[in-house]
Amino acid sequence: MIGLVTNGLPFQNRFLAEEEFYYLYDDVLHIRELHLHDLTKYDTLILSCRLDLTHLKRYQSHLITFLESGKRLVIFGEIVDSWLPTIDWEDSEVNFSWWVRDGGDLPMHEQNTTHPLFKYVMLRDMKWHYHGSFLPPVGAESLLDIPGGRSLFYIDHVSFNGELVVTTLDPMFHIGLGFIDQSKPFLHGIAKWLREEEKQ
Repeated sequence: MIGLVTNGLPFQNRFLAEEEFYYLYDDVLHIRELHLHDLTKYDTLILSCRLDLTHLKRYQSHLITFLESGKRLVIFGEIVDSWLPTIDWEDSEVNFSWWVRDGGDLPMHEQNTTHPLFKYVMLRDMKWHYHGSFLPPVGAESLLDIPGGRSLFYIDHVSFNGELVVTTLDPMFHIGLGFIDQSKPFLHGIAKWLREEEKQ
């Protein structure tokens, strides 16, 4: 079972109206009502992009308990104000226009390419822009790095009993707003990987 946690913001509601992504999640949970849900029935919780920071902090202990019970937590977008321990986030300038410049590029490279996610996702699916980067904990597995060795996407099996999946990418935001074409194949890849993991 996969639960998707949202704010109920307009872009999230437009995303939820996208039928092609219905298979990504089984239930939608509003973050303001997270305490009303039995989180133990979910194998995976997905935190949508741009969730309210006050409520993320309010439910920090719930989410850590979920992770420590051996479940998977997937976080999209930047993780500001250190609302979840072990996550080292650093803001960066956002390059919105690299693709319209002659010879423009947004340097990033895949890591640990034997990870099962790469059956469903390619580098171009993850390459639009980013708002910052992470320094993964020692022993965590980065899947996408930028020059200098910081990560845009990593999987942490070492900080908790469960699996923490963290990326600066924000596909639901862009799908809900209707721009950045790569966000759709990227999120489909995530969905296929998560559903494949459920069968294990």
